[in-house]
Amino acid sequence: MADDNYFFCRRKAVSLFIFILFLTSCSLTAFAQDINNLYLEKVQEEGLSNNYVYCIQQDADGFIWFGTGEGLFRFDGYGYKAFRNIPGDTTTLAHNSIEFLYPDGRKLWIATKGNLSCIDIDSQKILNFLPKGLHVLSIAPRDSSSFWLAAAGGLFQFDKRVAKLTRVPGLPESMVIGSITDDTNGHLYLTSPNGFYCFTVATGVFKHYDPPIARFPDFDKNRSGNFYRSVLDGRGNLWLGTWGSGLVRFNIKTEKIDVWSHPTNDVHLLPYKIVSALLPDASGDIWLANKEGGLTIFNPAKNKFINYPVDWRSENKISGSVVALFRDRSGIVWIGTENGVFKSDPHHANLSKTDVLLKTDSGFVPSHISPLSMLKEKNGLWWMGMYEGIFVYDQKKSTLIDYNKVLGLPESYPVFNIVRDNDGAIWLTSRNLLVKVSGEDGRNPASVKAEIYTSPDIKSTITALYTDKENRMWIGTHSDGVFRFDPAQKKFISYHFTQRNIFNKLKEIDAFRELSKDSLLIGGYTTGLLLMHIGSGTIEKIQRKGYDNAISINSIYRNIKNIWLGTESNGLWRTDVQFKPPIIETVNDGLPSMNVGSIMPGRQNDLWLLSNSGLVNFGLSGKKITVFDKKDGLHDLNQLYAMIMDDGGNIFIGGRGCVYNFNPLHIIKNIQPPKVLITDLKIFDKAYNVRKGEAIKLSYNQNYFTLGYVALNYTQSAFNRYAYKMDGLDNKWIDAGSNRSVSYANLDEGTYTFKVRACNNEGVWNNVPAKLVLIIVPPFWHRWWFYTLFILLIVCSIYFIYWYNMNQLKMRVQLRNKIARDLHDDIGSTLSGINIFTKIALQKLRRNEAGSTELLEKISDRSERTMDALSDIVWSISTKNDLIDNFLVKAREYLAETLESQGIRYDMHIAEDISHLKLGMELTKEFYLIFKEAICNASKYAQCTLVEICLTKEKDLFSLTIRDNGKGFDINKIAPGNGLQNMQHRAQKMNATLEIVSRLGEGTSIILTFHTPRIR
Repeated sequence: MADDNYFFCRRKAVSLFIFILFLTSCSLTAFAQDINNLYLEKVQEEGLSNNYVYCIQQDADGFIWFGTGEGLFRFDGYGYKAFRNIPGDTTTLAHNSIEFLYPDGRKLWIATKGNLSCIDIDSQKILNFLPKGLHVLSIAPRDSSSFWLAAAGGLFQFDKRVAKLTRVPGLPESMVIGSITDDTNGHLYLTSPNGFYCFTVATGVFKHYDPPIARFPDFDKNRSGNFYRSVLDGRGNLWLGTWGSGLVRFNIKTEKIDVWSHPTNDVHLLPYKIVSALLPDASGDIWLANKEGGLTIFNPAKNKFINYPVDWRSENKISGSVVALFRDRSGIVWIGTENGVFKSDPHHANLSKTDVLLKTDSGFVPSHISPLSMLKEKNGLWWMGMYEGIFVYDQKKSTLIDYNKVLGLPESYPVFNIVRDNDGAIWLTSRNLLVKVSGEDGRNPASVKAEIYTSPDIKSTITALYTDKENRMWIGTHSDGVFRFDPAQKKFISYHFTQRNIFNKLKEIDAFRELSKDSLLIGGYTTGLLLMHIGSGTIEKIQRKGYDNAISINSIYRNIKNIWLGTESNGLWRTDVQFKPPIIETVNDGLPSMNVGSIMPGRQNDLWLLSNSGLVNFGLSGKKITVFDKKDGLHDLNQLYAMIMDDGGNIFIGGRGCVYNFNPLHIIKNIQPPKVLITDLKIFDKAYNVRKGEAIKLSYNQNYFTLGYVALNYTQSAFNRYAYKMDGLDNKWIDAGSNRSVSYANLDEGTYTFKVRACNNEGVWNNVPAKLVLIIVPPFWHRWWFYTLFILLIVCSIYFIYWYNMNQLKMRVQLRNKIARDLHDDIGSTLSGINIFTKIALQKLRRNEAGSTELLEKISDRSERTMDALSDIVWSISTKNDLIDNFLVKAREYLAETLESQGIRYDMHIAEDISHLKLGMELTKEFYLIFKEAICNASKYAQCTLVEICLTKEKDLFSLTIRDNGKGFDINKIAPGNGLQNMQHRAQKMNATLEIVSRLGEGTSIILTFHTPRIR
């Protein structure tokens, strides 16, 4: 019985599909309007190096990811970032062919061909887990630490903590599992080429379903159903897409199965039999990816399919086999095909287009004419004025009927105006004719009558027709000025410009608007804004600050507060009844064109404008501008001349051979504030990764950098706007417009917080900006410890200078005292002796006593010694004599003077590396005097014939040895005299060691050893 019910349901479904196929094979006209109601936009291709998109996902931040045959691509609404396999680099993807994407918190798992990879969203680092060879086809969550894997090899569990893969027993190892669907009640539904399974997690039991569904083409009817993908709706139904058998519905409670399939072997007939992806929506509809069959939406409640077929040559429709479907968190449906990505945006206003058929003698033919004016009747008929005359449009039949003959009007007279007066009568203009139309039903030409009025003063085309609140009818002409028509008296009243100049004759008049009961605003080609005083019949030109006297005005609209002017090439003007300087909206403010034709009030505190670049919605409160153009289904934008709004708020726009319509109230507003992210940091054009929540430290010489940011709003991303602020530098938010980066240079060291926020295409701003802390590290000379060391260095330097100066002063005082002491000791005592000897010698000379000659010799000797001592002091003080070289010169002079005169030979042995040494003033003096004393003693007392002098240096130890071959003496027996005592005293002052070695008959050796000072 169950089988009978199954086949009954299937036969019913097949019958339904035969009917659908019949309509499809005829002309697909039944689906034409539905197809056009869903606008499919081609997503940017530049940057997506491979157009075959296998899978689509959205991560935790909101980026959209596309898995392709040549890598993984991240999309932000503006461009792509690619992640690919690089052979030999284990930090890249394991394989470039992406089969499935699974978002998991701050990670994205990637099933590649033969492996499993994971990318960290923050660091963008990639890890690879499985050994090559396991072909993963789908992933589903299990718990916080693991997930399920469907693969060519069965069902697996993967433990994320330890990267452990475990096969679930119960299925053949050769089984291919295509997808996993969790019913959240402990059951997993698995699709396979051999039917589908229900796996009970608690018991580990698999239940197999293999319904005998038909396969087409029918060359392999006995093969099991190839179930490809599955999805659960909100009503307990499991929808399964098959490869070759259409769409299957399985009720998980009753296990009832329904099938919608193709009873044909013709694979070119749509809808197609392959369902490669399924996507339920909130209304209960099921979206189907039908491969070459395109995109299909199935409404189960109405049992109705709407097909969006593949058009391989179209840019505005799906142009590749559909293989993947995904709905993001904003409601946008992303469609992956073999020829790139398309999207269906619920916030997108797609205008419905109705093609118009023109009735001719030979039948109905497509119309190619555009309405100049339109008026809709309540019975579904429209009056349309064309360049070719007046026509009646039947909205129900989408047909157009020529009414020029019916109304008795000449053919090919342009009809620029159709209005209804306050009494309900219809008036139109046909070239220079004014026509009143009356009749009970426009569908019956015989019941329609026309009254035609002319004036000898109106020879040019009537370009404007307007009825004010007082039911006065105003007429604007191409070159004959302004007129008012009085229906009661059936006569025309002419008005002229009052200023007497060459422009006193008004040219083309295109617009009227009542300002008050007694005043009327007028505009036209190069007229500027004119004001008519109706009572006096005078017309004046508004000549105020900011007004162009020759501006061309296409339309005028007035609300309670403001007057709006649509101009020919000067944008949209706004002023008030006092004619204050106008505020002008231009292309810089978002208008698509500077030419604004018609102005019509909306129902949401807005205005609707027609331009030669599309339809414009202008919000009066926030000056929000929304443009509707080709992306919204409008074509031949320069052929849009007329629009009207009916009582239901529907807007109708006359196009070339068609009528567009939509209801603005039905547009789903994009009220979700966009999430904004700081994506990258470039320092001198080198890119660095920015991790969420982490502060960035930059050195003082990295203070020129660029920050990139993005708002993840995919509805008209080009209209996203940004504002940023650098705390610590900027005092207020800076409007960045659509720019997505900002550069900073020469920032002082310190801590800064960069903030950026964004608004979407509707002007909705996010309240939580993205933040990035930047720390400019100061150079070491700007650190506290450097300042401390620097201050200490300054203090120490000051102290050192003070100490040095005081030490120098002390040394100078000591030097002066020493010189004074030396002069006193050496020269003073000698001079005292000379003075005594001189007095004694004088006394003896006066008494002619003997011995005066001896005293004079002593005086001479002491005077000579005084001169020598003074010369030694002066020599030792001179800085140039600090060098050993100068000492040697002085020493040789003394040796020659002292020893050679007595016939004593001497030898000097000087080491080669000591001539450059400097001893300093004090050391040089004491050293020389010790040397001189030793030579003097040898010459006077040693009775020698040879004196040897040896100067050596080992490291910093300096040694002077003076040896003679004289008679010598016994150190222990001789009483120390002044000479030896002076030498010991001087050696102590030098911190030197003085050793005297002497034996009787063996000569005497004097050895002086001291450390050489470090003098520069």
